[in-house]
Amino acid sequence: MTGSPRPRRRRKGPACPPIGALMCYGERTVRVIAEASGQRVIIESVDEDGRTFRSTVKWASLAALDGQLF
Repeated sequence: MTGSPRPRRRRKGPACPPIGALMCYGERTVRVIAEASGQRVIIESVDEDGRTFRSTVKWASLAALDGQLF
């Protein structure tokens, strides 16, 4: 063997959802607005009155949409 060290492999952490993606957060369908610190993202959703609001949630709390929206 030559003295060259073996390159280290980095573990891939969970990937941040892409900005603009539609995802599920609990019962709501939300849109990812931006990436925040600490494996969190800023999401935008609409309440029952039609008002939009933004909140910060962990990536692990988001799930991909199932099948169809309607």
